[in-house]
Amino acid sequence: MELAYLFIVGSSLAFLFVVLVYALKNRSVAGSKAFLLQIICVTIWSVGSLLEMLSASEQSMLLWRNIEQIGIFLLPVAFVYFSLDYAHYDKLKKYLPFLLIISVTAIVLIFTDSKTHIMRNGYIISYSPLFGKALSVSQTTTGKVLVAYNYLLALISLVILFVFSRQVNRSMRRQVMLTFLATGLVFFLSFLKAAFLEGTSINIPIVTIYLPGGLILFYNLYRNDFFRVSPIARDKIFDVIEMGIIVTDRSGMIADINPSATQILQSCFSVDTKLSGKKMEEMFATYPEWIEMTKTFSAGEIELKLENDRLCYIHILVYPLQSNRGVSIGSVTIMRDVTVLRMQEFALKAKAETDSLTGLMNRDSFMAAFQQKLKDAAQNGEHISVLMMDLDKFKDINDTCGHNSGDRVLQAFAEVLKTVLRHEDAIARFGGDEFVAILPGVAKKEANEIAGRILNAVNRKVVVLENGTEIQLRLSIGICDNETITSEETMLKFADRAMYAAKNNSGNRSMTCE
Repeated sequence: MELAYLFIVGSSLAFLFVVLVYALKNRSVAGSKAFLLQIICVTIWSVGSLLEMLSASEQSMLLWRNIEQIGIFLLPVAFVYFSLDYAHYDKLKKYLPFLLIISVTAIVLIFTDSKTHIMRNGYIISYSPLFGKALSVSQTTTGKVLVAYNYLLALISLVILFVFSRQVNRSMRRQVMLTFLATGLVFFLSFLKAAFLEGTSINIPIVTIYLPGGLILFYNLYRNDFFRVSPIARDKIFDVIEMGIIVTDRSGMIADINPSATQILQSCFSVDTKLSGKKMEEMFATYPEWIEMTKTFSAGEIELKLENDRLCYIHILVYPLQSNRGVSIGSVTIMRDVTVLRMQEFALKAKAETDSLTGLMNRDSFMAAFQQKLKDAAQNGEHISVLMMDLDKFKDINDTCGHNSGDRVLQAFAEVLKTVLRHEDAIARFGGDEFVAILPGVAKKEANEIAGRILNAVNRKVVVLENGTEIQLRLSIGICDNETITSEETMLKFADRAMYAAKNNSGNRSMTCE
């Protein structure tokens, strides 16, 4: 019958050897090194048990029983090491040497027990019809305490894995719990063997007890793709990434939200309540496009302009979430606060489209606006007029008072135009002291009246220079409308002619094109 025992142990160890070789090749995976130590400890325990049974003398049996204890007392430490490594609790690994002190002490006491009798009261040889002979040991109180220490270490490893399971995402929690159950299974079965089978005719090889749990550990380490990347790292990224992340389930309920999303929602959406467990359509009903993407599990992107306590631009990306079978199970929303980026873009655009001195439109942006407004007027059958304006004797101001004074005059005139003209009117500085304005919906007669208001405002405007000199502004205006002219270039040309006609007619007046 010893052959049966030998066959079971040999087969189990051969299988375990294949696992060990694979673990060696993949030892960079978290938990692998500790898993290798487990296999080594189980091998020492199992081989010692086998040779104990095959020994011819009591002394030889006792020697191999003592060697078994190396694996018995180091295996729990290996499980604690495995749990810490698997969970990436690297800072706690520094305490492993302290755990080893008691285990190594127990091993030393066992090997010296024939003289000290600290660990054992004695032993007898038991015989099994199935598995041959084995020692049945009677332990002292110290021996029982040290064996209990092994189970304490097993409990510590289980606590570590349980705590770790609460820190990972729910999708990964099942995998950690499998590892938890595998670890618990090894020690539960070994406890049953020690408590109920020790000294009986049933002698189950320890390697056989270890195999079920060991294979589950093997599966989780090397066949579970999630643990190729640490779940802790994934959770950490979720917490610290500067993009807001909102996860919703298939019913539209918010299942998870990271701190960045909470911050964006507070500062830009004025949402201060806890969102987990609430419906998207309940909290963000004013953004139907966003809600629709999460409800229909559609991929898409939108940008929201929000004006609450401050102006915000929020870019939103929505991705559908699917199970391994391709079934839609929810959506993930990625939010980015792009306010600073948009403000920079607007500033650059404004700089490209405006005159730096006066803040009015420049020639290029004006021509683009004029083309569009003239096109709209033609389609709608509306009037549109253009005013070409030039300050009288501006060259004399530059020559007499300097260019800085001339710039102040130009800025003062630009402010007059902004005050008199409407918001929908496009105003530009064409260059030098030449200005132009488009008046949508305004015919030639009304344009004359507007030109008169500009002239009155300009004539009331006195620019005081730094040296106290007062400059009275004077202005010539040319007017043209789209009654007979349909292109912006022609309108500007005729308005320019009318302006020079006004200037040649003593200036400070307006004239219409013929």
